[in-house]
Amino acid sequence: MPLSTAQIEQYHQDGHLIVEGLLNDTEVKTLRQRIEDIAEGRVDFPAHCMEYEPGAQKEASRTTGRMAQLRKLNECYRHDSVFLEHAQRPAILDAVEELVGPDIKIYGDQLFMKPPGGMEKTYHQDSPYFEIAPMALVTAWIALDDVTLENGCMWAVPGSHRNGPLAHSEPWQVGDRVDMRIPDTAFDRSKEQPITLKAGGCSFHHSLLLHSSGPNNTPYFRRGMATHYMTAQSRWTGAPEDKPDYPLVRGREYADCV
Repeated sequence: MPLSTAQIEQYHQDGHLIVEGLLNDTEVKTLRQRIEDIAEGRVDFPAHCMEYEPGAQKEASRTTGRMAQLRKLNECYRHDSVFLEHAQRPAILDAVEELVGPDIKIYGDQLFMKPPGGMEKTYHQDSPYFEIAPMALVTAWIALDDVTLENGCMWAVPGSHRNGPLAHSEPWQVGDRVDMRIPDTAFDRSKEQPITLKAGGCSFHHSLLLHSSGPNNTPYFRRGMATHYMTAQSRWTGAPEDKPDYPLVRGREYADCV
């Protein structure tokens, strides 16, 4: 069903919107099975697009227990037909159209595993990492497991997308690499709210929304599929020679745009 006027207004006001039951049980199970097949090596997937939990023994995980060590799959739709089909689901695109307009392209996607014991992700915004203007992409974050406070749900600061991009200026150690986060002093964390979902539910969130996720303190996975969409009228802000090809999934192309 199309989004209601109230839902659209809530998204623009808060920067996120929850729609439960967007995927049915069969669709959720299909994605879960594909993840397992990729993780255990039954389906080919580029190794450079697979990230492991800090401290994971990658060589050991390639032979046994590989899925339990996996942190994230990147650029899923570019490398696997099941994820490409997911990114083009009419139910998702119908909602995205209400939020960014009728001409839609995929920016990218990630599959977040959040395995048992999986670590937190600190506060950040997505758009500062995306070389796209305007900073107004929408992410469809689909829960493939029930998402709870205990297993590392997302937290967000409603309305924070309206304050523009913030500096990701504080180092944050992730295993053997250093990532960057937004310092707690840069925003009012007392306003944060949890985003819990049932499997098949979706959180649509703005690419400037301040959000994080907690650690997984349960013995179960908390898998989530995040697909980022943008209007086809967006502009690439990076070096011209580095501009990727972004697939049009609805509407029409525009000259001199992405």
